[in-house]
Amino acid sequence: MGKVVAISCSPNDNGTSSRISDAFLDGAMGLSTNFITLHRIHKFRSIQDCRRNMVCKKTGCCVINDDLKPVLDDIADADCVVFSTPVYFDGPCGLYKLVEDRMYSFLDVEMRSILKPGKKALLIVTSFYPESDLPEIAGKLAKNLERFGFEMLGVITYCDQMGQEPVEKNPFILHKAKEMGATLRNTPRV
Repeated sequence: MGKVVAISCSPNDNGTSSRISDAFLDGAMGLSTNFITLHRIHKFRSIQDCRRNMVCKKTGCCVINDDLKPVLDDIADADCVVFSTPVYFDGPCGLYKLVEDRMYSFLDVEMRSILKPGKKALLIVTSFYPESDLPEIAGKLAKNLERFGFEMLGVITYCDQMGQEPVEKNPFILHKAKEMGATLRNTPRV
């Protein structure tokens, strides 16, 4: 595949969305030629909100110089990007929203993607609450990724039923993520 970038927006390195993302990356590594980068957004010290000043429409990239800038550069250069977020209050966590808002720089003035065609994305969305509208939330986030120009490799959703069904006790979901990662092994770079 080439360059795989994972954007973990969970504030918990051992949380459900992080564990599923790690399983995907484990599958993508194996005996492959992939170059893998993992960004744990909660560890960044300086992240600014999108200013919607439209300068990115002239320059082709986000001009805010903070810890998120190299992440956006990695996303633009990647062949496949894994986005993971837990659901808080019927939406993605705030860190995911910050990343998503800053990806506005990937759209031109007519809201068309400036990313290279063929870029893949995997979306991982998890929840603690059983009554969450997980599929609906994941669907909206996937639609936004497609708007940014990604071809969806897939969407994985999981609810741990308020901690009663931790993901590490669900070999099916972790195996599914690892298998999806393994599909990226030794495939040509786009």
